[in-house]
Amino acid sequence: MRKLADLIETELKNQDIYAVYDSELARVWPKKISAAKRKQAIERFAKQHALAVTFYDVGLCAIFEKPPQANFHRVVLPLKPKPVVRTRGKKSS
Repeated sequence: MRKLADLIETELKNQDIYAVYDSELARVWPKKISAAKRKQAIERFAKQHALAVTFYDVGLCAIFEKPPQANFHRVVLPLKPKPVVRTRGKKSS
């Protein structure tokens, strides 16, 4: 478990989030544990290491990130599609 915590800590120094996939999660929390108990254990791990965790298809992927600071405001802007610009090709003579 310490190795996983160190890995996540190292990765979060260089990026905002770090995804841990099922093959890595299974090393610490085996797949034979029920999905609910596995999720609870991963949430406890995140809390113990002051991390936020989000699950995508429980047991498939856990996304870890540093929790936002109290004075930090995260703004999420919606993506707008870029307009399609069509150019006319030159006529061949």
